[in-house]
Amino acid sequence: MPNNPLDIEYHQQDTKYFCGAACAQMVLNEIGAGLLLQDDLFNVSIYPHNSTEEQNHRWSSGPTGLDWTMNNRKPGTFANYFALFNELAEENISRKIIWTIHHYGVAPIALVLKTDHWVVVRGYSASADPTTANDTSYAIEGFWISNPWPVTPPGRVPPHLGGDTCGSGGDYGIPKEYIAYDMWQADYMVGAHSDPWQGQYIAVCDPEAAPKTFGKKGSLEKFFDGEKLIDKQTAARLALAAFEALSSHREKLRLNVLKGVHAGEPALNQHLDKLNDYYYIVPILEESETVQALVSIDARFGHLREAAFAQGINMPLIFNLITSEEVKTRLLKLKRIELHGEKGVLTIHPEAMCIYPTLVWKPCKQSLSPYWPFYMVTIGSQKLYMRIDGELFSELEPSRPGN
Repeated sequence: MPNNPLDIEYHQQDTKYFCGAACAQMVLNEIGAGLLLQDDLFNVSIYPHNSTEEQNHRWSSGPTGLDWTMNNRKPGTFANYFALFNELAEENISRKIIWTIHHYGVAPIALVLKTDHWVVVRGYSASADPTTANDTSYAIEGFWISNPWPVTPPGRVPPHLGGDTCGSGGDYGIPKEYIAYDMWQADYMVGAHSDPWQGQYIAVCDPEAAPKTFGKKGSLEKFFDGEKLIDKQTAARLALAAFEALSSHREKLRLNVLKGVHAGEPALNQHLDKLNDYYYIVPILEESETVQALVSIDARFGHLREAAFAQGINMPLIFNLITSEEVKTRLLKLKRIELHGEKGVLTIHPEAMCIYPTLVWKPCKQSLSPYWPFYMVTIGSQKLYMRIDGELFSELEPSRPGN
């Protein structure tokens, strides 16, 4: 049973290290502060108020600085205040996030993808709503988020405005994403990997204490045994069924009313950070063939991993894939590529080029969204990564904490 999700106006981050500022901008706007400038939020509030330890470990938006900013910049009409929670168990912080949304009606800001990234948690799905801050009787099913990545495209000038192009897919980001709870645990809320918050689960929430006990567990329905990858037709069928199940709560979730809904061509991806982990991204199209949702289906077991939804009928998502031949053609036009880190210049020889049969992805500086995977090309011992928007990288780099 999904709760009534919060009405968050989505906005992207203006630089590669402004995810905390973008999340602060979205939540502060939600509680009545207006759309504050991200550069002011970062330069004046967040970064200068990072703790000494966070500054020493090169955090962009540290938890301490973000928490200080939310309380310092909240409007006078907002009677509550924010608190930083750093729990030692994922379930405790996840239930704390749910209570903040349900009881206080305010979107928490959560640190996800190890310590790489901040997102706004705009809603949840659970077997029931919590009755108290310490209630652990319900099973968590998933979370709805607003991910401020990717960075606003070149030429876009802040400040952001209500009704701007943020959230219209592709370079402009995705406004509403659903993450099934098992993926939330496995990929998103996995605990910080950078000091001084190593091993802790972090979110900026309301001030009530987080639960310290554990509660009811949901069960993940796996449709296949995982011995082989499912085919595209099966992935498309499962994606459409998952989309329709999520859409059964259309009014609560403020999803579009669509006609002629059908699945497009599934794209197989491999998660590079994990052994034997594959997923399909399946575009969901309406009758005019515009992409209204992207559904991620586990390619081994067939269950729903994630889903992303368009802002509105007139603002469909952009998910443009290219063929292996197009990848090869683009590389051959370059002829030579200077490698990252002054490691030399690679000459492109078509005879030595091998294009990996699936798309690949892992959380990295070059992509903080699984909907922005890469084509991987091997030339000798060197790997190249062409993101689906065509940008080329010779290395996938770890992101700076709090980016």
